[in-house]
Amino acid sequence: MFRESITHSGGTTEGTASEQHALTLLARALRRGYAIDLTRDGGATISWTAGSFGPGETVVTAPRSIVFTPELPVGRALTESTCDDLLLVQSRDAEYDPVNRVITGGIWRIPQGATARLRARGLVVVDDRNRVRPSLTAQIGLFARDHCTRTTDPGGWYYPAGGGARRYSAASVAICSCGFARHCGDRTEARRHITGHRTEVCTEFVRDLTTPAPATA
Repeated sequence: MFRESITHSGGTTEGTASEQHALTLLARALRRGYAIDLTRDGGATISWTAGSFGPGETVVTAPRSIVFTPELPVGRALTESTCDDLLLVQSRDAEYDPVNRVITGGIWRIPQGATARLRARGLVVVDDRNRVRPSLTAQIGLFARDHCTRTTDPGGWYYPAGGGARRYSAASVAICSCGFARHCGDRTEARRHITGHRTEVCTEFVRDLTTPAPATA
């Protein structure tokens, strides 16, 4: 479950949202080309600019957004061992064994204590047939963990290697933990590049998340 905050022309409306509701709005945002950002706590922000006619047929624009904040933030819960467990659940046909209270994939099993933590923290969803999948917040958290972005401080003052007067470098690097790096002339340019990269990877993730799997024969 999420807390949902919608910014509109009349102000802000607060409420709650299910996984399915959040997925529906993310898919709609993707179709409409809205900006999507995903957070390490397992949440998401959809933002766009709305236009309306003002005096003299002028066009007035205003920012709009929908923010999904998980009721159980997943950031600190995603330890290395927990991530390994979630990747097992994500990549295999995982089931919950209610007798032994473990998640199993046939040749592997997640211990009882770790299984209990995954369920208590809302990191997995068990359906009425005991099939297990990572929750939407867990999937977003795993994605965002692999895409931590930043820009470096400007190079600053330095002395040329060959000697001469001191010089100033405004150079900055746009960096993502996925391996993306772009050397830029200044921090403004670096921020522009890292924002573009983040928008691209978030869009691709939501596309994969909301595209139905192909039917099997």
